[in-house]
Amino acid sequence: MYEDEETGNQGNEDDKDTNKVSPKQKQKKSKRPTNAQTPNELGAKSTASFFTLFITGQIVSATFPLGPDKDYIFCRYELVAGPDWQLVSGPQYGITQMSTNKTGHFNDKIVFNMPIEVTYKSTSPFGWPQILVSVFGQNQTGNESLVGYAHVYMPIFGGHQQVDEHISSLNQAPILRPKCPNMLGDITSWLLRRQPELKNPKILLDSAQSKGLSMESYGTLEFQLHAVMRGARKLGYNWHA
Repeated sequence: MYEDEETGNQGNEDDKDTNKVSPKQKQKKSKRPTNAQTPNELGAKSTASFFTLFITGQIVSATFPLGPDKDYIFCRYELVAGPDWQLVSGPQYGITQMSTNKTGHFNDKIVFNMPIEVTYKSTSPFGWPQILVSVFGQNQTGNESLVGYAHVYMPIFGGHQQVDEHISSLNQAPILRPKCPNMLGDITSWLLRRQPELKNPKILLDSAQSKGLSMESYGTLEFQLHAVMRGARKLGYNWHA
């Protein structure tokens, strides 16, 4: 019994030794901050530094009052925005399928239904996003040539709602094509069966750069676009529909 008690006491003394904390460990524990903030608390106190713009829609169709001079029509589009805008998701460039209206009337709509779905973020509305479309045509021999250009701003608010079946909910933009500066250019264009093209179509988006250009309307391009914006009010932008 005496030996058991001694061994028992010795075990208790060993436990006390293991529970002792060194002075260095005490200093390390004291250095830990007591008022550390969790990531959720930091996120709640942070303020918004940008707003987002979510665009969905489609390039619906093209209409030519006198009929297109090409057998097949297709479009190449590009999204253009200012330096403060960043494309978060979605393609910046795209091309539609070839379409025609040869099976119907000459001025029937040429349908594309090309979907568009992009997300932007920005700190300023300056340089609001636009979509620039180059319309091309192809004849039976496979030669492609320009038909015209069209551009439209992305909507700020939700978009148009179709109230009546006779009321169009589409945004229409004119299809403009450059004119030859002189008669020699007209003759050359007629012989080559090619329309003059702009070296940089983006100048159409700047009124100062496009000043003096000779353009003619050739048809209309129809868009159906919808927008959802988040975070603009936190930056002081209060837009109302």
